[in-house]
Amino acid sequence: MARSLGGLYLAGATIGLISLLLPRAPHTNVGALAVNIGLAYLGGLIVLLVFRRLPAWTFHIALLAGTALITRAVYYSGQGVSYYGIWYLWAALFGFSFFTRRQATVHVAVVGVAYAVVLAVTHEPVAQARWVTTIASLLIAGVFIDALVRRVRRQRQQAADDAENLATVVDAMHRIFQQPTAEATRLDLCRTAARVARADGVRLWEPNGSEAVLVSTAMAGAQTNAERLSLGDPLTGAARAYVTGEPSFSCALGGGDSELEPGKHGPVRCALWQPVTRDQLTVGVLALYWRSPVAEPEQNVWATIVLLAAQAAIAIERVELLGRLERMAHTDELTGLPNRRAWREELPREMARAKRERRPLCVAMLDLDGLKTLNDTAGHHAGDQLLHQSAAAWSSALRPFDLLTRYGGDEFAAVLAGCRLDDATRLIGRLVKVTPEGQSFSVGIAEWDGDQDVYALMAEADARLYEAKAARGRQQLLSPQ
Repeated sequence: MARSLGGLYLAGATIGLISLLLPRAPHTNVGALAVNIGLAYLGGLIVLLVFRRLPAWTFHIALLAGTALITRAVYYSGQGVSYYGIWYLWAALFGFSFFTRRQATVHVAVVGVAYAVVLAVTHEPVAQARWVTTIASLLIAGVFIDALVRRVRRQRQQAADDAENLATVVDAMHRIFQQPTAEATRLDLCRTAARVARADGVRLWEPNGSEAVLVSTAMAGAQTNAERLSLGDPLTGAARAYVTGEPSFSCALGGGDSELEPGKHGPVRCALWQPVTRDQLTVGVLALYWRSPVAEPEQNVWATIVLLAAQAAIAIERVELLGRLERMAHTDELTGLPNRRAWREELPREMARAKRERRPLCVAMLDLDGLKTLNDTAGHHAGDQLLHQSAAAWSSALRPFDLLTRYGGDEFAAVLAGCRLDDATRLIGRLVKVTPEGQSFSVGIAEWDGDQDVYALMAEADARLYEAKAARGRQQLLSPQ
């Protein structure tokens, strides 16, 4: 603003100086115009050097001062129909370029009043026609300038929105790929989509296994009544998008779509359904809802939603894959029980919980008798069956909150929470009853004293297991020394 208005001041002063060197009207007041030129140069320098550091409203004063200088130049030119009047156009151009439409119109009105006074004072014979022509030209120029400025501002705002949306998506991708669970990934996806599209609510719909329905697996913002959508319902936008793989947008003021029923936070009026695809297969639908009627999202917003949905599909698959790998890493493939790695992670947690809650805790080490002999005589398949059957039977006999793991080979380990030694012995007695017929096991039980570390507790249980294995009698095995 300062550069533009200061430039207009200096340009007007320079053109005025040149005009004094050219032929002019006989009644021109050269001295007054020279003062005008000096004031214009001074005003231009002040605007350039000072006004850039002043509030925006001060430019209204500077523009009014410029209008006054133009009016003074027209008056002292000695004729009402003065070539200096063209400078009024500059005031309109600046006003419509930098001020609001109403403010610029006020400045044009001030120009109209000033020019009307000059024409009246100079007794211009065609004053009315000259005034109408000049002011109409100013307004027409202002309309075009206002349209151009608004278009540039819209484009600039759209570019800023695109940059913001892209930054939001990039940031969301960083977060999504760091989420520890698929549920957190889905929720982050919905929140980001709501922010990008300024939607009141977002849901992620996914198929429910073998059932022909879509269920809501994540939600952000306003809720809708529907929690399950039939894939066979042609009126359901999410189901339609899932079946066809085509995105769509709809506004339904009457709530004809089952998704557009009144929600807990007001009626949903419009919705956008974007299929979520993975390997060219639709695996879900990202649905965006608005409580008030809205226009269809701009192409750039929709493209952002498409990009977000595509990246989210990859992220969800990655999280699910990592979850499966994590479960595989902590699960014994043969028995389905937690493995030795899981034991090493869970035992310290159980000990910490027991200490925090001031409850007893026992650890039991179990060893199937004769597994090596069975493998040698009947084959490893028979040994694997024994391990699998024993693990299943023992798991069902223990309490739901007890932890049974396959420690390795023919050894199992159990954490018996809230048990003293006699309670643990009775629990192990349950395992004796459900052990596959003809088989036996040795056991060593250690009660935690509240101060032992993991290694000391395990060492004590191991020592008692070896004592029991040496004794080899079932009664002795069930009575730890």
